[in-house]
Amino acid sequence: MNDLSVSLGMLSSLYLCKPSREAIERWNSLLTVEAPDFMAELRGALSGVDVTCEAILEDLLWEHTRLFVGPYKIPCPPWESVYTSPGRLMMQSAFDDVLDFYREAGLVVNTQEVMADHVGAELNFLAVLLRRMGEQPDKQVLLASIARRFFEAHLKNWIPQFAKDLEEAATLLVYKTLARTTVELVNRLDCRFRAIGPDVL
Repeated sequence: MNDLSVSLGMLSSLYLCKPSREAIERWNSLLTVEAPDFMAELRGALSGVDVTCEAILEDLLWEHTRLFVGPYKIPCPPWESVYTSPGRLMMQSAFDDVLDFYREAGLVVNTQEVMADHVGAELNFLAVLLRRMGEQPDKQVLLASIARRFFEAHLKNWIPQFAKDLEEAATLLVYKTLARTTVELVNRLDCRFRAIGPDVL
């Protein structure tokens, strides 16, 4: 699952970080070295960004802000609670349940900076679980159980609709391909979880 862990971490960064010149250069470096083939479209979109052009960087920053931050109505809110609560509100039951998963895995989360059910935080959490499975074989069964349950209860439950909304709302290629790549990653995770036994990934 190491290849999927790398992909999860990469996409997490794209959702959480502003698209600065330094960030784009870092993403391009990671995509060149570590990314699997299904991220080729995203690799092409990011490598096509001229990081020497201030106007292009400003357009990307505005796109990121408009899609995920505000100040106007956000077309694809990056928080699970908004997609799964009846009133489309933040910090609802999904938020609390995600925090419980983080605690079960022994992680401490600063929710003042990033909400626990932010798409980037959830992707990063699963990346951490999969990476730790390779690093801590004595805890593999526990980590596999947490990863599987978290994926089924959370990522699989709302990210496909979120990504659909993102692709429809995005105007720049980077974020349209980010949406499609996110769906492909969720599909691959689903297939991998289905193909393995209940306890070992």
